[in-house]
Amino acid sequence: FRLSARLTLISMGPSLQIGEPGMGTIDWRTQLPPDSRQKIVNKIMETLKKHLPYPETEGLIELRRISFKFEEKIFNGADNQNHYFRIIATKMLAMEAKSQNAAASSSPIPAANYSPPLDLGHLVVSDNSGPSLPNEEPAVNTGDWRTQLPPDSRHTNVNRLMETLKRHVPYSGQEGIDELMRIAVSFEDLIFTTAINQMDYFRKISLKMQTMEDGD
Repeated sequence: FRLSARLTLISMGPSLQIGEPGMGTIDWRTQLPPDSRQKIVNKIMETLKKHLPYPETEGLIELRRISFKFEEKIFNGADNQNHYFRIIATKMLAMEAKSQNAAASSSPIPAANYSPPLDLGHLVVSDNSGPSLPNEEPAVNTGDWRTQLPPDSRHTNVNRLMETLKRHVPYSGQEGIDELMRIAVSFEDLIFTTAINQMDYFRKISLKMQTMEDGD
């Protein structure tokens, strides 16, 4: 069992700049609900279990240890509560994306129906930018399922993902809502880019929402 060889999932994707909390202000860490960190560790643990092979007992102990260290590093480095939750969500999205892209690249998908793996660099969103869906359509051949998708379907799915996130991810104020919207847009964009047809797109949207519902 060489779990360390597979842990590139944790460090993959964009690395976010982590600063120190502002001096002279109340430390946000003291305001975090007592059970929030344990819930986050459990979510990280479940994500790792889905995407990393592990032997019984020994592997579970190792995954638990990694989850604790992963959460602790982000907790100690985040600027504020929203920053903490945003980094957690982005890193978990990165793990999901790594797994989906690996599966897509290993499947015999016809070139006309296959889109390249999503560049996760676009997930790094500056604090002063608002959430938005991509405006440009992907370059496709005639008959690509994306051109047949009803115009409002993507926005509808982003809103559905947003409502699910609001039920299961702690957030604070308008800044927190904006961060959840960015995450919802990123989820939908990833699924839209990697799905092989319209049915696959809607199936993955539903599966993602169900995964969040079952995560608590």
